[in-house]
Amino acid sequence: MVNCLLNHVALDVDDLEETVAFYTDLFDMERVPTPDFGRPYAWLEFSGQQLHLVERGDQRPEHQHFALIVDDFETVWDRAVDRGAIGDDAGYVRALPNGVVQCYIRDPSGNRVEFMWPDVETLPDYIATHVDHVEAEAPTDEPAGATIAPNVTTYQE
Repeated sequence: MVNCLLNHVALDVDDLEETVAFYTDLFDMERVPTPDFGRPYAWLEFSGQQLHLVERGDQRPEHQHFALIVDDFETVWDRAVDRGAIGDDAGYVRALPNGVVQCYIRDPSGNRVEFMWPDVETLPDYIATHVDHVEAEAPTDEPAGATIAPNVTTYQE
């Protein structure tokens, strides 16, 4: 078996600076020096990992996404609400049978972003009222005992 670590995720975006502001404001990511690739590009760093943004303006697949485990769900939720990423027709949140919370939002370019929390029972009431609970695991071809996001409870900076 080869051991791997995720180094970065790269996303195509419509407006580089607007998308940089979204990720730096919402998740406290830090913009770091980026090589000149001949087009608008930005690298953002968080917890020893990176998100690469490249301004292309292409349409994004509807369900393609990446997920971030956050250490302060309430702050990220509040920031997402303030930006209009959660509310009426934007974003949704659900709890899996194991209590893991998944919140899906879209960045300004339409890329789907998931942010996660390990325990639905610890959410404040004003967020908990928005949570849809998934009552049972859907049938899957995964081996017995497989579960989504097993490392959510082991967040480490």
